Amino acid sequence: MLLIACTSNAQKQQAQLDQAPQDSVIRFDKSILVFPGGREAQDAFYAKLDSLKNDKLSNVSIWQVGGSHVQGGSFPTRLRDKFQEFAGKGERGFLFPRQLAGTHEDKSVRITTEGNWFAPMLTKSSKEEKPRYGITGFAARCDSAASIGLNIDPKKKGLWHFKQIRLLGYSSSKKAYPELYVGNKKCKHVWDTLTASYFYDLPKVTDSVRIDFVVPEGEYFVFTGLQPLTGKKGVNHYGSGVNGARVTAWADQVEDLERDLHLIKPDLVLFGLGINDSACDSLTFSPDKFKEGYRRLIKKVHAVSPDCAMIFITNNDSYRYVKGGMDYNPNADEVRTAMMELAEEYNAGVWDLYGVMGERNSVHEWLKVGYISKDKLHFTYKGYRRIADLIFDAIITDWNNTKK
Repeated sequence: MLLIACTSNAQKQQAQLDQAPQDSVIRFDKSILVFPGGREAQDAFYAKLDSLKNDKLSNVSIWQVGGSHVQGGSFPTRLRDKFQEFAGKGERGFLFPRQLAGTHEDKSVRITTEGNWFAPMLTKSSKEEKPRYGITGFAARCDSAASIGLNIDPKKKGLWHFKQIRLLGYSSSKKAYPELYVGNKKCKHVWDTLTASYFYDLPKVTDSVRIDFVVPEGEYFVFTGLQPLTGKKGVNHYGSGVNGARVTAWADQVEDLERDLHLIKPDLVLFGLGINDSACDSLTFSPDKFKEGYRRLIKKVHAVSPDCAMIFITNNDSYRYVKGGMDYNPNADEVRTAMMELAEEYNAGVWDLYGVMGERNSVHEWLKVGYISKDKLHFTYKGYRRIADLIFDAIITDWNNTKK
């Protein structure tokens, strides 16, 4: 009865949203999940959600991976909020001080840094040898003393607190290591051999910690992320996005991805990679190479969660960066076809964002109503929130359809 009531409210809210003038550009009839092959894994995911809502399961984990659409934060944050409002507020996800890599931050938290860091972007070339990357898609190396401060609730709204935290990273030797403080109290860590991480039980529930990195001369420490843990029942949503990332970046260049996936063991993976892979002319884009890259990435996911559900999110209609400006990206149809073929191969689902937008040249209409930014590639804040609402509603509608 609770599920029906929640769904009824969601449908009323959706109806109100559908009446908004800017939503005239949305093809609501296309905002559905499609399963070209089987759907057993998706139904198993729904069974886990049922168990979670009926207090027979503690957590369900979702991993959303992509490029700038995910790194920007608005899309995964809204989707996380929707799932957690629906089935319980679990974990918040991984964090990294992206300013070290010279790129935009997650503005919902405050992360400060001190010291000299080398943090090359995963998607950019570097004259120096890059560190190993993990599930955040970011990494930073310090060769001398440095520090990082985290405040997960900077506006003091009481939204997030944690009682444990995991630090991801590695060092040149045991001589280089992190020291974590809650206030002035130094906390002891337990080294987790399986995930090669530092795990801390904190003396009290908090929203802030400071990490000092002890790095003697000739040593180094590489930091790849933080995982604050609440221990609460609900949906755990983890977003991993890096500007410019292609499928091959996540499949081939993130060396510790498979290891780090053990930290979340996803029950559902949302694949949103394709916009950067297809940012070329139609003769250059290779659907076969694109699919092969996805197969290598899926192999890593299945090594950790062999029975997880998967949903492919097709490209938005868009422009692409070219020398001297922007040009139309002609490959969205090819990407959609490739994703449909992958979904059939792996018994996965597809949410067709390209179709929801109205397909070819629909980007112009979405720009007019303020859902797409001026570069005609990225969404605006309200645009990202809108597509998050749409995919969430599509998933819940599909779930309810299985109960009829």
